[in-house]
Formats: sequence, C-alpha cells, structure tokens
Amino acid sequence: MMLGEGTVAGVHAALTTNPVTTVRNAGRGIAAMIDTAIAAEDTPAHIQASRAASAVANASARDIGRAAGKVAGNVALAVAPGAALSKAAALRRLAIARPRITFDPPQIGWVKETTKSKKPWKPYNDSAPGARAGQAPMLMRTMPNGSKRPVKFDGIQGDYMVDRKRAVVNRPRSRAQILRQSEVLAQHRLIGTWEVPTPVEKTKALKLLKQMSITNIHVRVVKP
Repeated sequence: MMLGEGTVAGVHAALTTNPVTTVRNAGRGIAAMIDTAIAAEDTPAHIQASRAASAVANASARDIGRAAGKVAGNVALAVAPGAALSKAAALRRLAIARPRITFDPPQIGWVKETTKSKKPWKPYNDSAPGARAGQAPMLMRTMPNGSKRPVKFDGIQGDYMVDRKRAVVNRPRSRAQILRQSEVLAQHRLIGTWEVPTPVEKTKALKLLKQMSITNIHVRVVKP
C-alpha cells in the first residue's frame, strides 16, 4: 500500500476506533498524519489534500459513535476541529483549487516594412522601442476559418506590443486596424500600447478605444 493510501486510512481509523485515544489525541493525531502525508509522499500535494480531506469529511459522528458511543463521538468532533478539522478545511480548499494553466510564449515574428514616406509620422513610428530598421514586429492572427494573417506593430517593449500614432483618427480604416490589433493581442494573451505625441492625442485615443470597448490596449504620451 502506498504511503498516501495508508495515511488516509489512518486518518479515518483515528476518528472511528479506540474511543479513549480518539478523544484524547484526535487533534494531534489527525494533524500529524496529514502533515506526514504531505511531507513524505511523492504524490502531488493537491492529490494528498483531496484524500486527507475526504477521509476526515467521511468520519461522521455516526462513524465515531459506533466505537465510542454518541457522547464520545460528539466529544471527538468537538476536539478535532481545533487542530485537525480546521486543517482539513484548508486542505479541502487546496483540493478544489484549479492548477495554474500555462501557455506557450507568444510567437513574435518580423516582416519587411514596405511603407515609405517622408511625412513626420514615419520617423516617429520607426523610433518605437524595440523597432528594427526596415522591419516590423508582427503577431499571427487566427481567422474564423482557421487561416493565419499577420498583424503589424511598430515595436516591442517587454511583453507589450507597441504601436505609435502620430495622429489619432476615427475612420473606418483606423477602426478596422484597432479591431485587428485587439483581437490578435487577445489571441496571444498580450497587452498593446499606443504611443502618441501629445496629451490631446492621448485623450482622443482613449475616447476612441472606449467607444469600441477595447480594453487590452493602453495609451501613453511619448514626445517625438
């Protein structure tokens, strides 16, 4: 029998046999067995917690009463909560806690930047943090039919995809770009950052994002 199985059986037995010992040592005995199970066994802690909490939960007053009588059973349940049942309650919470889900890191690619312009917005966009000359960082967007399409940004800073806006405009083409960026950021579990040159542009950007219910793109002022 594995150590964890024996420990769980021992917890139940401590509450259902030998009434005198149970009443006297319920608190220390149950707590010690739970600690031993967690410390000594290779089985993951959340599995041990589930076993131990289940065993304690199943040791009812009726179970204890079979060996010690109704009075001894009530006493045992009165003694145990101070040291063991409170711990079992905590272990029960551990048992139902969901393990953290891990995701693969985002696959950030680089594509050739073909846009050429002598207007002021071009050098502003090209100087975004993490930018590469002649290239643009991109994330692959998964379409409803399963196909993939790239969505470009201007730079990268840590876990943030950076897009610079020299001027914020509320037009169909601009709104379509916002939706593409927001969707691909959500698919890769990332946050986007718009960098704008003035507080006025920041106010316009925040208003537009709010109107479109976009919550995964932040805005900050970065002067040229």
